Amino acid sequence: MTHFVIFSGRSTLLKVPVGKSLAAPSFEVQETTPIGFRVDDLSEDQEFRISIGDLQLGDDVPAEDFGDTIRWRAGQHLSGASGVTPISLRDAATGDVLARSLALVEPSKLSASAYEAMFADMRRISVELLLDLISKSRLALAQRPSSRSGGVQPLTARLELSQIRQFWNRLSPTLADILEDPHMELRQRRSIRRPRPGERLLPDVLRRFAQRGLGAREAVRTGALVELPTAMPDRNTRDNSVIVAFMDLLWRRVERSLKRARAERDMRLARNRSFGLDDAALARFIQLREEPKIARLQEIIDAGEGIVTEIRRAMRSFAVPVARMGRQDFLGSFNSPYFRSHPHYARAARLMHGFLDTTAVVVEQGDAEGAKSIETIFEQWVFFQISAAFQAAGLNCISHNSIFEPIARDRFSVDLDRNAAIDFAATDERIVRLRYEPTILRLQAAQGIDSIYQEQSSSAWTPDIVVEVLVPGHDPRDYRLAYAAVIDAKY
Repeated sequence: MTHFVIFSGRSTLLKVPVGKSLAAPSFEVQETTPIGFRVDDLSEDQEFRISIGDLQLGDDVPAEDFGDTIRWRAGQHLSGASGVTPISLRDAATGDVLARSLALVEPSKLSASAYEAMFADMRRISVELLLDLISKSRLALAQRPSSRSGGVQPLTARLELSQIRQFWNRLSPTLADILEDPHMELRQRRSIRRPRPGERLLPDVLRRFAQRGLGAREAVRTGALVELPTAMPDRNTRDNSVIVAFMDLLWRRVERSLKRARAERDMRLARNRSFGLDDAALARFIQLREEPKIARLQEIIDAGEGIVTEIRRAMRSFAVPVARMGRQDFLGSFNSPYFRSHPHYARAARLMHGFLDTTAVVVEQGDAEGAKSIETIFEQWVFFQISAAFQAAGLNCISHNSIFEPIARDRFSVDLDRNAAIDFAATDERIVRLRYEPTILRLQAAQGIDSIYQEQSSSAWTPDIVVEVLVPGHDPRDYRLAYAAVIDAKY
């Protein structure tokens, strides 16, 4: 019987019958472990190709024919992979899948001291680059313009939810103090009641008494009911309306973040279900690597839903109609006499003002998050270290928008985007471009799209980091590639 074999050195990692079975047995392997492939006991002349994830094994690893065995030499074919990575043997002519397997790829080890230094460097750039809800950036994040909804400066959905959770814990006790004795104003309303002795009655009221044959004193003495203007305390003040509008803003922002968190949780659950868990090793890998992330997302969702309930309850307690306000409207309202003079309202104004002025958040005492996989941090750390080295060498950074502008527009979690780039200008007018995980296509596919291409493989390349040196052409705006260097970030 023909078998598809995955091996490392003299050890067989997996042996799968060749056919059209949908079974996909799994095996555990380190990312940097050299692995090879072979097809044993060929029954007929047939050509094969191998796919790892969504990439085809390149032409630089040709199939070697040994009669009844075809062999592909061992190499670090899983470099850049992380987590559950499908490997399939396909018919080269038809593309039919003949054998499937799942590589459960684990990162290699790194010393504690090196890890701590790397972690500290990345934390200084952005806390969320270290947090572990997503792994390698394999899909480009959407780049639609931010709505700046409600005047809050745009944060990632994940960090904004964390910020609101911490902020609400500070604001809610102050709101409870305000509700003990809320600001009220006397407002005239018409109510049906008996006139009080000595009360000055308006001419229209006197006319109604006269039509009934009563004088003013007789009406008061008999206790007749009449519709009269009455001064009554009213909570619907400008200050209370501002607080309720602010809570409505918080509620809408939390709902926005929860929507994205639920979508990411559902996506992860659906992906895990698609693997099937009949394989014990795969089930254990999913349990160790993916289920804690889903559980963490569920904890975040539960906590967010709890905040939504508390905010809506507080809004109802004020018994004030909800009006939407923008950032400048809020800031202008905080200068009202009552917000400046009353201690509870003044504290609420300071907290709300501080929230609206927030442009960044550092997670120090808030959510407990684990760090993402070592190999991802290391690749991104190397990327930023090279960037720092270029600046230290005197190059001037002229463009870095693709690094932080596109992140988290439509996702709950964020990561450094694949194909992100930083451009540096040299004094001789050359431009040095630093790119993270670019997809390098063949010449025919890359023409008019990219400045670099590759010739040795029919499949796309995704190196960790590429440095391009561009020189000006005849047109000052036209730059051409002089040379490029590929950097493989290995820890």
